Amino acid sequence: MTTIDFYILGQTQTTDRHRFVCNLVSKVYGEGRNIYIHTSNQDDAKQLDQLLWSFKGEAFIPHNIIGDAEQPQAQVQIGWGEHPDHHHDVLINLSSPQPNFFSRFDRVLEVVIQDEVVLTQTRQHYKFYKERGYQVTYRDLRV
Repeated sequence: MTTIDFYILGQTQTTDRHRFVCNLVSKVYGEGRNIYIHTSNQDDAKQLDQLLWSFKGEAFIPHNIIGDAEQPQAQVQIGWGEHPDHHHDVLINLSSPQPNFFSRFDRVLEVVIQDEVVLTQTRQHYKFYKERGYQVTYRDLRV
């Protein structure tokens, strides 16, 4: 069964959320896992794509946006539409409502910032997962 992890950040800005996602991707990628980052729209996908290329000078995380014909399929992919059929390992969800294909993944990671819209959405996600019996872990990183 899919396990769900919520990472609760103290920051309020989308850029802080994206930077945390890049660090999370770096860690999970280092474990040899396949990662699909699901964003709300193409603009968010492009922002994450750019940030993943530049967030750490010493780190290189091969990735691509799904549907980019110029790049081969990577271990880390970013998308906003339908589920990539070949990914079933780790989903980082940045969209709302949560995608209907989330249960195909072994793990779902949700990143929460202190923005009222994001808080409301992720509270709904948390309730949804719990009501359906998923194992949910809550990691409060506010300091």
